[in-house]
Amino acid sequence: MSVLTAGFIAALALMIATLAAGLKPYISVLASLTLFSVVAYGPAFPVVWWRAVNQGFLVTFASLVAAMYLAELYRGSAVSKQVVESLESVSPRLAGVSIPAVIGLLPMPGGAYVSATLVNDVYERADLNPEEKTFLNFWFRHIWITVWPLYQGVIIASYITGMDVREISLNNIPITLASVASGLPFLFYFMRPRNPVKRRGLRGLVHLWPFVSIAVLNLVLNINVFFSVLITILAYTLVYRVKLEHHARALKYSLNPHILVLVAASLVYGYAISESGLAYELGGLLRPVEVSIFAVTALIVVATGFEFTFSSIAFPVFRPYLNPANVFYGFLGGFTGSMLSPVHACLVLSAEFYKANLRRVYRYLLPATALSVVTGLILKMAL
Repeated sequence: MSVLTAGFIAALALMIATLAAGLKPYISVLASLTLFSVVAYGPAFPVVWWRAVNQGFLVTFASLVAAMYLAELYRGSAVSKQVVESLESVSPRLAGVSIPAVIGLLPMPGGAYVSATLVNDVYERADLNPEEKTFLNFWFRHIWITVWPLYQGVIIASYITGMDVREISLNNIPITLASVASGLPFLFYFMRPRNPVKRRGLRGLVHLWPFVSIAVLNLVLNINVFFSVLITILAYTLVYRVKLEHHARALKYSLNPHILVLVAASLVYGYAISESGLAYELGGLLRPVEVSIFAVTALIVVATGFEFTFSSIAFPVFRPYLNPANVFYGFLGGFTGSMLSPVHACLVLSAEFYKANLRRVYRYLLPATALSVVTGLILKMAL
């Protein structure tokens, strides 16, 4: 085992140990990043960190801040309650999963914070504890990440493998089916049947237009996510005549220093791993190739916290082996890493909003993810 690989394992162990000890996630990831960087780059590591602050870094960082800003504006309005009540009047369980799932169709950085703010009242009325809320919101927000054509991981994989986006999406359907099947038992256990809710109709769903706006601006008009969210915030302000104090509150929420440090450190971590050549070393250590692809993609995402990094960092290493079957293993590994990474911004944002203990959230995440992997493999063989 090389010094670089040993350093990466030690950095991951440090992250897990510090989180288990109760340290804040941003402290854990900073400590892990620093250890890995010193091992990989020696005294030159500050230069690598500086180079990581590139255009992609700035766009992602700004998009996250803008998304949190819009989420807080929306959460504090009466219209968001109308949306939730419309879905809840059909079924509280439907609202509990559909709100995170709908928001999941918009691949915004930190999008789980948006759904967390919207679905909280449903979870409150169902008497869920903070860890149950965090799990359901985070889990169902990410059921699309391996099949929805808007996710960066799917787009990057198409470029690297030469497979059509549609082909990749169809290839990965077993993962999405497995994730839904693995999350539903927790939903039915957490949200027990209760007295019927008053029927309110579905007219409140018209107030979902801000998310449709972002999708149209980003997908149809090809405006990047940051400016799409900014334009939507402006339109939202004009349509609903948002008061200045509401904007001030949204600004405060969007500039949470703990979250911003965590996101910045995670982005730098991804760059440092990519530049170090670690993925090549890990790929040579594990055999057979299917195991290697699964393990490396999962580890990369666990370390960086961003689901698209498995395709941008790990897939180039395995390019000669990336037939459709192995691409499936890569996405399955990427999904696994996404759901288990302690520095995944969506998980941290959800836990922060609900005031949840992350260690307790893993009591649900670990079995659900394991069940998803097994179920996904079975479905892949069956379909």
